[in-house]
Amino acid sequence: MKKNILIVDDQALILFSLAEMLKSDSVEITTASTAYKALEKIAAFPSYDLCLIDLGLPDMNGIELIKKIRANSRISRFIIMTGKYYNERDLFENMKEAADIKPCRLITKPFDFNIVLETIFQSLEDVQEG
Repeated sequence: MKKNILIVDDQALILFSLAEMLKSDSVEITTASTAYKALEKIAAFPSYDLCLIDLGLPDMNGIELIKKIRANSRISRFIIMTGKYYNERDLFENMKEAADIKPCRLITKPFDFNIVLETIFQSLEDVQEG
């Protein structure tokens, strides 16, 4: 059965790279460059198996987006992507909020694509088992 993944990031290169890296007969990739576009796509198709969400979206914090998704869909698996923090307090607060969102994993930018692939496929295995 084909797995559906939604990738949300405001950087076009990251969306393209992840979509190309994951492209296969067993995975359907959808991308969104803003939180609001992601919410529109989820409203149209609420059954994604996994969402990869950038923490620093221009229109909404990635944690807030996950909370909105959880309130309005059956999506239960998330990977948070992050590349920058302004200070240690910001890092601590975001990670504290992210820890409350389970099951959830974190990957950091710049990506090690082997780690990204491993994390994504582990998350998809969790979906099959859950």
